[in-house]
Amino acid sequence: MPRHARIPLLLGSLFLAALSLPAADAPAAGTCKTNEQCGANEFCAKLFDSCGETGRCEPRPQDCTERGQIHVKVVCGCDGKTYDNFCLAAMAGASVKSEGQCPAPAH
Repeated sequence: MPRHARIPLLLGSLFLAALSLPAADAPAAGTCKTNEQCGANEFCAKLFDSCGETGRCEPRPQDCTERGQIHVKVVCGCDGKTYDNFCLAAMAGASVKSEGQCPAPAH
């Protein structure tokens, strides 16, 4: 086959390969951007202070007590709500943005 005749074949192959790629905003297999991309009892767990990044679907904790008590170490969730600890944020389906209370919303 002459060299110039292979160009349309090559371009067609590249086009078909591009069609099979996931969309640029679609997360890779096993990862997520939102809780809606996870199972019913899971949440999109992200690294500390990585709210806008890709996470992984992880099971929501069922119990955040230790010996019947909740340990308080206040955190601010990626959802803008304050939680008593990391576990309670995860139970609510929120990753943690920072330690301490969330800033009060501006009025």
